[in-house]
Amino acid sequence: NNVGNALVGLCMLVFAGLIAETYLRFVSVETDAYGATLTSQRWHKAYARRNSFYCRDKEWSEEKPADTYRIAFVGDSVTYGWGLKDENDRFSNIVQRRFDETRPGQVEVMNVAWSDWDTQDELEAVERIVPEYHVDEIVLCYLPNDIVKLLPSTESGDLRAIPKPRWINVETSFLLDWLYHRVYARRLPMARDYCDRLWDGYMDPAIWTRHRQTMTQLVDFCSRRDVRLRVVLVPFLRTWGGKFDSAAIHQRVAECFQSLGVSVIDLLPVIQGRDPATLVVNTHDPHPNELAHRLFADAIWTALDRDTGDWPN
Repeated sequence: NNVGNALVGLCMLVFAGLIAETYLRFVSVETDAYGATLTSQRWHKAYARRNSFYCRDKEWSEEKPADTYRIAFVGDSVTYGWGLKDENDRFSNIVQRRFDETRPGQVEVMNVAWSDWDTQDELEAVERIVPEYHVDEIVLCYLPNDIVKLLPSTESGDLRAIPKPRWINVETSFLLDWLYHRVYARRLPMARDYCDRLWDGYMDPAIWTRHRQTMTQLVDFCSRRDVRLRVVLVPFLRTWGGKFDSAAIHQRVAECFQSLGVSVIDLLPVIQGRDPATLVVNTHDPHPNELAHRLFADAIWTALDRDTGDWPN
């Protein structure tokens, strides 16, 4: 009987595994925080249309239409619209529709973003697009992890990517891949300590000095080119760890840019008091969903609309 029960149990386990493998391989299209799973890679192939600049946006014309004011929203995965199936649900696209309603044909919004960019990458993108596409204004969409590439790797690993297992090739099976990333990898020190390591970076004088230098270079470049620069501080929707303090980081970054004469739009108050579960794309991915993007767009639009007196008529 015991042998028979064990065989029955094994058969049921194999059957359940086949069902799970079939679902994950052919049905599931869902992102994760790092874009590491095979189902997340399928999402990018299915929904992330990219232009020749490798950004998730329409093709931009190098010739700017006459009497058009060009605004480039520059950022990383949140600005990119990570996890959103329809790019029209992003805050930059929503802002474009608001301009189309209030100033038809006068303002063009560009989405210049990539998932792994930090402030240095964004500076390099700005240095390219401003002269090439005659951009009038940069809206830098800053996240607390924009400092991450300055952090040293430790024994717990590099914060920028989940390591591949050495003992098995999980990419041979969607189920094994899912189990590794959703069950095992999230418990690795590099994932568990992510927020606290970011905090340590902001508190490290040498790292902060290097980061501030990059921010200053961005401000100086825009000033020399007579390009308006604004900064939007985009909050993490989920945080963990014993040190990480979103408000303190936002305040430090805001004070830095404001001391350089740059206006700052802080989106942290937008999400305060709200259940993060209602704002993220799924339980395994803390990127903002459609509701969060709408809330962000409302706050950004209010700030933009309040301060447009010096724009061309």
